[in-house]
Amino acid sequence: MKIISIIFLVAVLFTITPTIQAQKALPIEINGLLAKVPSLQGSEENFHTCTTVTDPTNNTVGVKDAGAAITNLETTLQNDMQQLAMGSSASGSYGGSNPEMPSASQIAQMQQQARQMQGMSPEQAQQMAMKMSQQMAQNVPQQSAPPTSQVDLMEELGTAQTASSKISVTLGEFTTKATQLESEYNQKIGEIQLNDDCQSYKVQGADMALPKCDCVKSRYLDFYQSRVKLEDEFLQRLNAIIQTCLSDIKGQIAIIDKAEKDLKYGEAVGIPAFRAQVVTVQQTTLSYILPLVGMVEKVIKESGTVYSDVYNTNNGFLPEPCQ
Repeated sequence: MKIISIIFLVAVLFTITPTIQAQKALPIEINGLLAKVPSLQGSEENFHTCTTVTDPTNNTVGVKDAGAAITNLETTLQNDMQQLAMGSSASGSYGGSNPEMPSASQIAQMQQQARQMQGMSPEQAQQMAMKMSQQMAQNVPQQSAPPTSQVDLMEELGTAQTASSKISVTLGEFTTKATQLESEYNQKIGEIQLNDDCQSYKVQGADMALPKCDCVKSRYLDFYQSRVKLEDEFLQRLNAIIQTCLSDIKGQIAIIDKAEKDLKYGEAVGIPAFRAQVVTVQQTTLSYILPLVGMVEKVIKESGTVYSDVYNTNNGFLPEPCQ
């Protein structure tokens, strides 16, 4: 059975908490990572993509993981998230000066406004973002106020934040469609049953009766191949949903990638509170992408496991004694 637990880490937009210590975002392109998400293939192709292991007791082949490509991508995203949370990269090169964090009152205000934004349209959210930026600027010392030259950067940051909110909406719609598809699949898979037992024959010279092996093989192959056929239909439909989702969010991520680069991943921003927002936008966007990649990894592994039954049966393993 396939259980798609698509729990997207819906990070609250613009929320800055004292636990975020990163001085700048990571010099990465999220769209470059997104391009590495593989398309779902048929269950047989996925099986051969997976890393497999052989059980020495019966020589059956099982699936260990979904293969190096997707597991390495997932690890990369996890490491990036950890670096942002820790405030440093593996080499320590992402750090900088030690700007003061926003005050408790600023944090509370931003959190309250972020919660209000959850039910807003993208246009309303952008207006709220600009209003919040103006309020934040009023709450910092005069010497820290953004110079005129940084106004455009602040507007670009607001645009990136709006793009992140649109990604959240798109992924929410994707989750609904994928969950409905999973429910339909689970119902159909439960209807597939093994056919009647093979007739048993007396084994000459022994007080026992066993079915013929060709009957046993045919019986289980019919069962396993029916599951594979249904699995492939599921994979094709799910892949269409995933590719539409990736296409829809690619443009929004391009906006975020450009803003991060233009803002020099935070270094171009003079106000510590805004600099922290640059980090938060990237961190939030990665938190949306990571569960999507994890779901693809999980589906590849599970579909490979479904096909492994066919593979093992065709290669001599039968789940019951026969002659």
